Amino acid sequence: MTGLAVLDVFISLVFIYLLYSLLAMTVIESITTAVSSRSKNLITGIDRLLSDDQLSNWINHTVLNLFWVKTTNPLTKAFYSHPSIKYLGQKGINSKPSYIAKDRFGSTLIDLLKKGAYLDDVENISATLGIIPEYDSSILAKRIRNHEEKLKLLTQTASADAADIGHATEELDYLKQELFQRTNKENPWDIEGLSIGAETKYQLKTLWQQAANDKEKFKALIENWYEDQMDRIAGWYKRKLTFLTFVIGLFIAAIFNVDSISLTTELVKNEDMRTMLVESAKGYMAENPDGGGTTTFKAQKQYIDSLNLELDKYNYVLGANKNVDYNFWTFLGWLITAFAVSLGAPFWFDLFNKLMQVRNSIKTPTSSAPAASGGSTEGVNIKAVG
Repeated sequence: MTGLAVLDVFISLVFIYLLYSLLAMTVIESITTAVSSRSKNLITGIDRLLSDDQLSNWINHTVLNLFWVKTTNPLTKAFYSHPSIKYLGQKGINSKPSYIAKDRFGSTLIDLLKKGAYLDDVENISATLGIIPEYDSSILAKRIRNHEEKLKLLTQTASADAADIGHATEELDYLKQELFQRTNKENPWDIEGLSIGAETKYQLKTLWQQAANDKEKFKALIENWYEDQMDRIAGWYKRKLTFLTFVIGLFIAAIFNVDSISLTTELVKNEDMRTMLVESAKGYMAENPDGGGTTTFKAQKQYIDSLNLELDKYNYVLGANKNVDYNFWTFLGWLITAFAVSLGAPFWFDLFNKLMQVRNSIKTPTSSAPAASGGSTEGVNIKAVG
């Protein structure tokens, strides 16, 4: 084989991989959108931040997380029940948001931490994080009962001064108002029994101490902590999608019988088939300069079917064929195709452009075209999807 023939084999394979990668990408996008996979992956990331290991479900860190998520951590549940987070998502089954800004994450978490019986937010945060003891409202309640008894005795004394009674009444009202402010729940969501894991509390306590009890500095540190986690969340999602793409790619390879080994063998032998695929690839890219990523599943399927009709002229069929002897090498060919599909359409589109630049830089011989080996080259310019 000449160098140009080898290059055409590569271009033909890359073109096939690009088409089926686009098909897989469309299928996966439809699935992940329907089940709100991004929001489930975000829940896993936030739950990993806010819960200790024993409360973090291991299933959430597998590919199953794209379809289902489970959290038992009270802090994570309270976070997603908070109105500033709850109403970010649409109403329905997939009600959780797929994106939460770092500013909203920080302000929401601080709002949860500052809930308590102290009148000062700083003291409440310190108490929640275990730096100072929780406020004991029973002490204040006891003071109120003592003042009530004192006022009762005062009013029963014949020589009691009206000013003393008024002063005692005013002080009692003030104490009752203070107790009401300390115990009254202003939040409309239920956070009774809210608890923070020991490891998570230690991390938050460290950030609080670094902020020197300054809420704004504390919020900034929480935002940086969250933003750093977001980079990892994106990586988790990408790895899960890659595995799912491989599974979908294997399914597509089996359904369409895209056997990379058989296809490569045929391309090496059949020059007319190579020529047809290279010319089809040129036409496809001319009408889809972005790689065809915006086309629909139906349009992609129609284009692949039209390409298969052309391949049939060269006695090669992509798809279920009763005349094909399926064996170990067929399954291995499917696996190779699945791996290729898992690399993604952008990878193959970029590689195709580079290969075409190399091919265009090679001077094509001007000798007459060889005789057809497997069929006519008529109609090689299949209408591209657009």
